[in-house]
Amino acid sequence: MQKKLIALAIASAFAAPAFADTTVYGVVDATVASMSGSGNKSDVSVWTDGLAGSRLGVKASEDIGNGMKAGAVLEYKAPLVDGTGVTAARQTLVSIEGGFGKVAAGYLQTTGYDFSRFDPTNGSMITPLGNITGKYNFMIGNSASLKRIARAVSYASPDMGGFNIVVNYSGSYDGKTDVAVADSAASTKTPVYMVSANYANGPLAAAVVYANKTVSATSVKTTETAIGASYDLGVATLSATYQTNKVDTNADSDTAMSVSAAAPFGASKVILTYAKGTMTAQGADKDASGYTLAWLNSLSKTTTLYAAFSGMTQGSASTTYSVANNSLTALSAGASSNMVALGLNKKF
Repeated sequence: MQKKLIALAIASAFAAPAFADTTVYGVVDATVASMSGSGNKSDVSVWTDGLAGSRLGVKASEDIGNGMKAGAVLEYKAPLVDGTGVTAARQTLVSIEGGFGKVAAGYLQTTGYDFSRFDPTNGSMITPLGNITGKYNFMIGNSASLKRIARAVSYASPDMGGFNIVVNYSGSYDGKTDVAVADSAASTKTPVYMVSANYANGPLAAAVVYANKTVSATSVKTTETAIGASYDLGVATLSATYQTNKVDTNADSDTAMSVSAAAPFGASKVILTYAKGTMTAQGADKDASGYTLAWLNSLSKTTTLYAAFSGMTQGSASTTYSVANNSLTALSAGASSNMVALGLNKKF
């Protein structure tokens, strides 16, 4: 009863005239998927987030004069199939913007998260690039460690003929502080910063992102640079990414790349994407590659029916990579895996 009263109070508050520029939005996504891989039992089950992460959010914007706006976003994960309801935050922030650009603070989706626009299957169960960058030390991308950072501040410059710069910073991306740490003790913080140069004008879009993370207690620094681009040919949009990750305690670096094509056919779209990871820093035979062929059919402006076939292969010494965001964790060394998925995505 108490939870129902709280929900009604929130709904009533958002319905008030003072919140005229407030929008409730969300994504609900479910898929039936069949997965298999050597050493791991095959299974057919219902999953969430097949094409995009299910979520529930509220965003507000207010004109505060002098050409400026104040805004706020509260967005949370909403797992669809396991009964857990609304869970961890995806982003929670306040912002102010004007002719100077936009400044935001809170728990932020970073410019590394935005880089994933060059992967047409990003944020889904069918992304081969996400399967690769979701492991080891990769920081840039929708599946990587710095897609979101806590206690963060960001600045995005105004658009300058299609070009802009974005800077993200956090004194401790995982939310820790040194407030309760003794002066003589080692810091628990892990400061990070990211900077990107972005261009989008006509059929061409491109970006360069640099990320830097330093663990204070050990002084171990990880850096990463990512380059991405896309070009709309009309009959298809081609895109490609390349990123290299380096931990300063290791002489070698890891790289990930992807190439994709997305071709519209009336109300449908066909996506073909391939990704490869060269894991030099992880030792011999730790490489991985994967692909996805997907069909998306727009039943309406907000509803998409989709089907996909996805596969992953890995080096003979690796049990790390699989389809479905590396969900198959009992694979034999060097085993490949594959998935067939059919799902529905609804936005509101």
